[in-house]
Formats: sequence, structure tokens, C-alpha cells
Amino acid sequence: MTKHTRRSLLKTMGTIALVPSLKGISANQSGPPAATAGMPATPAEGARQHDLLDPFMLAGDRNIKDEDHFGIINGLITTGVNYRDIGSLSGLYAPPYASSDFLLEVRLFGEKVPTQSYEWHPTEVPRRGVMHGISVSTTSCLTHGVRGGLLELTLQNMTSEKKKIPIQLNFLGSLEYLKVWEFSYPNTTKKTTTAVSEPKRVVRENEAGAIAVGTDLENMRWEPWSSHWEGEVVLLPGQRATHYVAVAMGDRTDCRRVCDQLLKNPAKEIADSRQAYRDETKDLFAKLPRVEASNRSLVEYYNRSIVCFIINKWKVPEFVLNPYYSTGGIKGGCVGEYLWDYGGVPELLPLYDPAATKEHIKQFLKIDITKHFLFNPMDGEAGGPWYPVNQEKIILLIYHYVQSTGDAGFLSETVNGKSVLDWVLFNANFGDDLSKPAVLVDYGTGNNHLELRTKYRYDNFYPDLNGRRYKSYQLAWQLGKVAGKNWDHLLERAEALKVLLKETLWSPKDRWFFFMYLNGVKELRYTNYMFKMIGSKVLNKEEEEGLVSHLNDDEFLSAYGLHSMAKHDPAYDQVDIDNGGGGNYVAFTPRIAEFLYQAGYTAQAEELLKRTLWWGERFPYWGDSFVANQIEYRKDTPLQNAVDAGAGAQCIIFGMFGVNLEMDGTITINPKLPSWSPQASLKGLRLRGSNMDISVAGHEFTVRVGDRVLRSKIGTPVRIPASGVATG
Repeated sequence: MTKHTRRSLLKTMGTIALVPSLKGISANQSGPPAATAGMPATPAEGARQHDLLDPFMLAGDRNIKDEDHFGIINGLITTGVNYRDIGSLSGLYAPPYASSDFLLEVRLFGEKVPTQSYEWHPTEVPRRGVMHGISVSTTSCLTHGVRGGLLELTLQNMTSEKKKIPIQLNFLGSLEYLKVWEFSYPNTTKKTTTAVSEPKRVVRENEAGAIAVGTDLENMRWEPWSSHWEGEVVLLPGQRATHYVAVAMGDRTDCRRVCDQLLKNPAKEIADSRQAYRDETKDLFAKLPRVEASNRSLVEYYNRSIVCFIINKWKVPEFVLNPYYSTGGIKGGCVGEYLWDYGGVPELLPLYDPAATKEHIKQFLKIDITKHFLFNPMDGEAGGPWYPVNQEKIILLIYHYVQSTGDAGFLSETVNGKSVLDWVLFNANFGDDLSKPAVLVDYGTGNNHLELRTKYRYDNFYPDLNGRRYKSYQLAWQLGKVAGKNWDHLLERAEALKVLLKETLWSPKDRWFFFMYLNGVKELRYTNYMFKMIGSKVLNKEEEEGLVSHLNDDEFLSAYGLHSMAKHDPAYDQVDIDNGGGGNYVAFTPRIAEFLYQAGYTAQAEELLKRTLWWGERFPYWGDSFVANQIEYRKDTPLQNAVDAGAGAQCIIFGMFGVNLEMDGTITINPKLPSWSPQASLKGLRLRGSNMDISVAGHEFTVRVGDRVLRSKIGTPVRIPASGVATG
């Protein structure tokens, strides 16, 4: 079952600056902001000192992600945070361990305390509320380096009377040790657990392992018939008290050890975890540039795009790769590695983590990507059927890795009996008939490209994937040249393909391409995939301008984005967000905008980005797809934090700022800022040994390379040869 087939079954079932909600915080505070009026800060907040505000924080009043899709992650464990009350967590996943029905509730006076305000940070969520004169603030934090976390609970008596506060912890959950992690959420409900009450903790366990919950609250009583752990806190008028609840998952011994460890000095554990997160954030911006702009929404868009490199990054000892960048991961969904998604950010991955990019490429080459689309993180084995985009994805990943790092030696490394360069040639030629000057490849009827849910088809000879083979030939030729091979025949095949594509599938009347069945019958399918050919040189001026002409409000555009299927196409399906029309897959809009920038269609590119800036303002992280005709996202999928969300930042760097890296290390910079953000800077861009700052204001821009500053006019590129000496 494919990723999107599985999806269809579900259907039928930057810059570091002040965020508005943080205006009251001094510049050296970390963690959650000071308490809102009438709600005191917790004691731990006074110690949260650091030199950055969190660029990835999202205030709860801006969030439209449902509770079911809202979670935190620390690279070893992830859980859902039920933000409508101050203390509930749901689902606990620490690969290879999983508990899909895990529930931890905090109740006071027998009730869940409604949340008045909350924030999202990648590893923690602070929440605040009030009940019966008791001010309550909590922080749910997944602590660094362990499969566990802490709930910090601060209570303050805001009344003039002594208060006895009944506290109840509800603790449920099954548990399973999973050897296979794919697209779907794990379902562990058949693996029930037995609760064991121990001093200061309750443990649910079975043959797979255990989940331990511990607390420093005194005199707690476990009620096995109700799964309640009950106690009481007494507060004098104005008195404040802070307590902690620890949660850990793993084998029976380790989870108890972690639970006890977290409770030895819980405030320090939280502080150390915040420092580790700040270090991770600092490392991210040391490898990827920061964006500053006159339009704050552009900054938020960029930052929200790159948070995927923190929240999709696993450091799990049982995985075949460490670090491992999953397709998704929040609340256990999409932990498997899909080439379709991982290959969506080929330019950015080697900038951020070149070593891991190399290892992921090799792992994909170890499986047969002509038959499968993913590998399982536990054992590296292949899964699922073939996706027709696999060959393009692997070539792009290899090309941009070598281009970004200069590691030409990678091409001679051997994987599964072939050199990496041999694999490039193999995938460039896959499906081709080398006995002919050019052919259109038949991609079959597996419905693994658009995966339309209705009676309408998109089969056999796809124009988009056939056209994109042109670029694969070109990139393979360039990689061959780096390795000293003369593969000019690939360029000849590319040019012959260009002619054949137009002669066979182009419709001048419709300014669009047909797809064609095996019997030669042709039909039109107005899919946004066609725009991915823009700028690749497979299109002549007539074809390229023809395709771009369809980017209008009657066909592909709506107020909040790009539709994946034109509105007038009979296959349009509002519910089928990613490929069927209702909206667009997360990486497609920025990728298409990047291609438009690079091909000179600046107005169209900036219009696409303008209509999707709200992505950065309303979500803690970006999932599978966004709706184009309203502010909404796709909910019927477990892919709620996509690794190729990074395509947004890719577009800004290599599209809007016009950064172009050639294989020999030469860099060209030709920015085209949108009218809605006339000033912007890209600071700390590191490419092939050069460290650059690019600043654009109005019709001029400057590039700082080392100690040299070069000024130029918009439209006049700056060129930095491999020697690093910049010229205009």
C-alpha cells in the first residue's frame, strides 16, 4: 500500500527577533514569557536566562492546528499536547516504543483546568489557567537526551483563604515495541498493560517494555480500578508551590531509571533541556542563513519552514542512521523515510547536514528504488511500491550534495555493487529505450503519481515526468563531467526528448500538455505538476509562457494559495488537498515559486509566496498540505510535520535572493525582492567555503564576502568565483 493510497484510506475513513506576544520579555530570558496579568510566573521562570528569544515559538492564539495534530518532540520521544486544558498529554512515541492510547491528565477539584493561554516551542508547551481562585501554570517539556519528559506544575492561591486542592493524575496506555515504522500512526491498543504501583511512581508494563509516571507530590494514592493517582496540595493565602510529574518510556529497567533521574532535580533537567534546545537552534542558524525583512511575515515564513530540521531529526540508537531525518514524526506519524519527501529539499539538506545527507542517499541506493519508495528506519529495509518520481529525486539529491560540498569522491563510492555515479546513470536511463533517439516513458496505471480518488485518470505517458527527465539527463551529464566521463550522448537524448515531447503531447490551442494512454488516446489533466518543468529548458518560449498563463484566479489561484488541480478540471476534488485540487502539497508551492524566480517570472513567483505567507503565521510546523481557498490545512493524514517543509526556505535562498551555485564552486547572486517586502537580508549564507551576507533595499543590493563588500543594482548579478574574489 503506497503512502498516498494509505492516505486515501484515511480520507474515506531566520531572524531572531521579538514576536508580538513576547514584547514584555527582556532580551535575556528563555522559555515561556512572564505570566499574564493576574497570573504569576513560576519560580523556575526567573532562572530562564539566555541570549536569544525562540524564533520558532508560536503563541497559542495564532495556532489553528487541532489538538490531534499538535505535539512536541526531542529527537527520542514525541507526545501530543492537549492544549485546551493545562495538563493533558496524549499519545507517547519513543521509537521503537509506542503507546497510541497513552493519556496523562491533570485534574484539580475533579476537573481539567481550561487553558487561558499557551505557547508552542519544539520541545515544550507552557500553559496557564485559573480554577476556583487557584492560578495554575504548567510546562510540558520533553527533556534532552532521554525517552521522557517533565510536567512542571505551579499552583498559587489567589484568594484570602487557605485552600485544599485535590489533585488527580489519570494515567492510561497500551505499549508495543515496533520493528516497522511507515506512514501511518501506530495503533498499539491490542497490547494492553498492567499497572504497578511503586513508591513515588506508577508503571504500566507488558512484554514490550514499560511507561513510568512519577511525581514529587506527597501521599499520592493509586486507584487501580479507575487508573487515578490522587493526592492533595494545601496552600495558604497567596502561597505558591511548584511540583513535578515525570514520564518515561522504554524497557522496564531503563524507563524506571529515567523517571527517577528526572525527579532528582527536575528544575535543572528542564533548564538543561532548554539550553540544549538553544544550542540546537544556534547550530541551525550557524549552518543555514538568517532572514531579516521589512515584512515580518516573510521572516516567520522562513523560520517556520526550517524548524523541520529540528523536529524531524531523530537520534535513536536503534535506527540504521543517526541522525535520521524522518518524513514526519509528530505523535508517531510518518516516521518511515520516503524518497518522495526527503528529496523535496535537495539544495538545503547538504547545507545543513552534509554528512547525514550523504548517508541517507546511500541508504536509498541500498534499496531498490525502481520497486519501492521508502526504507524502514529500524532495519533499512525497503517498503511500499515504486513512485515514478524516485529517479528524479535521487539524481537531484546526489547532484546537489556534490555541488554543495565539492565532494566529487562520493561519486566513486560503491553502494550495492555500483558506484554512486553508475547509479546516477542507471536512474537517468530508467524506463528509456536506448535503441531509439528518444522515447516517452510509460509510467503505468498504478495511480502512484496524482493518486486521484475519483473516476478520472492520469495514466501511462505523463508529460510532466517525461519532461523532467530532460533535467535528469543534464544533471547526470554534469556529474559525469565531474568524474571525467564524456556523456554527451545524454545531452543529445535530452534535446531529442524536448522535440518529441512537444510534437507528441503539446496542445497549442489549450497551451497545455496532454497525457496519453497506451492506445494513443490523449486527454488533458490540469495538474500543478506541469509547472515543475518551468526553467528546466525542456520547454521553449511558447510552451513555458503557455503554462505560466494558467496561473490565474480562474484556474490555479485562490486567495490563500495555489490549487493542485485547476478549478475547471473535471477531476477537481476540494477534499483531495495535496493533488486533487483543494490546495497544494507543502513543498509544491515554494518549489514552483523557486522555478518561476529562476526562469524570470518574478511577479508570478512573488504572488504565490504572498498568498501563502499565512502558513508561517498560523502553524507551529508545516504538515502535508494547505488549503488554497480558505485558511485551513489537511487533517486526514498523519504527516503533520513534513521534512520537505524546508522547500519554503529553499525558495527564498535560491529563488528570491537569486543565489546560484555552479558545480565548480562559482556563486552568482541576483536577488529579486517582492514589492511587499522591499527590504530584506540573508545573513550567514555558507557555500563552498564562502561566508556571505546579502542585503537588498529598493533597487540596490550589497554582498559581503569576508572583508569585501560589493554593491550592485537589481538586475546586475554579483559573481563570486571559486577563488572567493567577488566581481560585479
